Amino acid sequence: MSKRARYAVGFFLILGLFLAEVIYAQEFSAVFEAPEDVILIWAKRVGLIMTVAAAMLILYTVLFRSKRLGEYQSKWLLFFGLGVLPLPVMLLSNGVGLEQSKEISFCESCHVMDPFLDNMKDLESDTLASLHYNNRYIQHGQCWTCHSDYGIFGTAEAKLGGLIDVYVYLTRSYELPISMRHDYSFTICLNCHAESALFRNEESHEGVVEEVLSGGMGCTDCHQMAHPEREERSTEL
Repeated sequence: MSKRARYAVGFFLILGLFLAEVIYAQEFSAVFEAPEDVILIWAKRVGLIMTVAAAMLILYTVLFRSKRLGEYQSKWLLFFGLGVLPLPVMLLSNGVGLEQSKEISFCESCHVMDPFLDNMKDLESDTLASLHYNNRYIQHGQCWTCHSDYGIFGTAEAKLGGLIDVYVYLTRSYELPISMRHDYSFTICLNCHAESALFRNEESHEGVVEEVLSGGMGCTDCHQMAHPEREERSTEL
């Protein structure tokens, strides 16, 4: 076996081991984690497999057909490796990225959010964020659920707002303490609470839904703030 062939085999072996390790690590873990969406799992795997396949086609053509790149077969191999397989990989990776941006781990990636996340996970905190998170009133994507409105337009608006937040963070054009760009819409809370028996059976909630819908009141008029007070949050590290 030539030196070039040995390098190629070694590279493909490493890629195969890496792929197997990634899949194994996703399926077997000693630490409990909430079940992940099956579609999301397979989107990651298919994207990774296609990435490896594209790399293998390109490397095979460059290493073993370097003197025949002008041939019909070589052009087709490079076409699939460079032009065809990357397209579904791009679509899958974008879809996975957008879906994963709903998780709190995405919010934690910006250090100015640390005070919000620390408070939310604090068992002794009495904020609404902590109450909902620690009691798992919302099972997944807790930040996303409370900061995105219902329907396709609510989702699109939340995603656009998230992109603006990422841009502001990366360009360091934000101001402290962190605050929302507009008043919070408490109608979002009604998506979960309005039809809840626990909510409807509470005497003090009589007429609340109508008041919230009309903008006459908000949940924090009676309940604790969702997050810590301004002076307690969003300090530079």
